[in-house]
Amino acid sequence: MKQLLLAGLVLVTAACGAYAFPGGGPGPVPTTGTVTGKVVSVPCAPVERVDSPCPGRPVPGLEIDFVCGESSAVTKATTDANGDYSAHLTPGTCSVKFKTYMRYISGPQKVTVTVGDTVVANYVLDNGIRVAVPQQ
Repeated sequence: MKQLLLAGLVLVTAACGAYAFPGGGPGPVPTTGTVTGKVVSVPCAPVERVDSPCPGRPVPGLEIDFVCGESSAVTKATTDANGDYSAHLTPGTCSVKFKTYMRYISGPQKVTVTVGDTVVANYVLDNGIRVAVPQQ
């Protein structure tokens, strides 16, 4: 009886030693990097005060295409209501393309991503709001 109890105790102890608690061990190894940022458009109105320029309006629902590597793989991101976006990309250099009528003003046209890192890339676009020209 004593040997049977000892064998059961050894079996239970061995089984507990093989168990790993969730979040307690090494996690999955990342294979991508992240690009995140904000897209705004200017001007905010046809006429702006010189002493109070508009910092830009968020551009919601804008598709941003990241064309990466020699294979030209495309990863899409879409801005949220605040103009924020995030994309997980394979390591390397990616060209940035916007699906919009708006003209690019500033922000990186290429981003270089490394595994496990986050790159912040903010953009300003020209939405074309202008004062009407009087007709003669």
